Amino acid sequence: MDGSLALLFGIVTAAELSFGGCGDAGCRAAEPRARTAVQYGEVLFQGERLGGEVYLLHERGGRGRLEPVLGLSVTARGDTWVGAGLQWTGALPHDSFVQLSLIPGVYAQTDGPDLGHMIEFRSSAGVGYEFDNGARVSLQFDHRSNSDLSNSNPGLETFGLRVSMPL
Repeated sequence: MDGSLALLFGIVTAAELSFGGCGDAGCRAAEPRARTAVQYGEVLFQGERLGGEVYLLHERGGRGRLEPVLGLSVTARGDTWVGAGLQWTGALPHDSFVQLSLIPGVYAQTDGPDLGHMIEFRSSAGVGYEFDNGARVSLQFDHRSNSDLSNSNPGLETFGLRVSMPL
């Protein structure tokens, strides 16, 4: 996997910032709504399954569809990643949504793969459903890499199920 998700995030957020607002489709919520999310996913490294990962994400809420987020993940092998970045959420029909995020962070390797650098960028894409109470459930795919900060940049992927609850 290359930087396709990060590039897509860049294009979408540039358009969001350039054209602003929520357009005719409307924002998911008129007021900022903070959420805490828990995601469980399967980690893949160079096509090989490495086990599970728990990912905690705090969505701070924002005006419109772009919001700051804080994340922390731990794999079954004990590897840890922590970061802060931005997430974009766009409305789809029937209370569904699409999400993109780009979160730079720090990777601490224990018994897992060497990703080439301690700085790892986590880019993700997901699709989900938002309930009337603001809770969300989504399927997420993310890719982590160091964006060629070092000569070694193998990357890591995660497929997961995320549940977000409003605070």
